[in-house]
Amino acid sequence: MDKQQFHEKRLFTMKELMEYTGLGESKAREWAREIGAARKIGRRTVYDRTIIDKSIDELACQEA
Repeated sequence: MDKQQFHEKRLFTMKELMEYTGLGESKAREWAREIGAARKIGRRTVYDRTIIDKSIDELACQEA
C-alpha cells in the first residue's frame, strides 16, 4: 500500500497497521490497545489511524 492510500483510510487492518508503524504483529496489537486505537466492529478488530497519528505525534514531542 502506498502513502496516498494510507491517508485516505481511517481504519486499518492488522496488516496495514504493521506496515504503517513498522512494528511486528504482537507489538502493534499491544501498542494499539494501550493507546485506545483498537475498535471492534462485529468480530473484526480495526485500528483508528487518527488515534495512532496523535500518539505518534505525542511521542515525537516527548523526545524533543
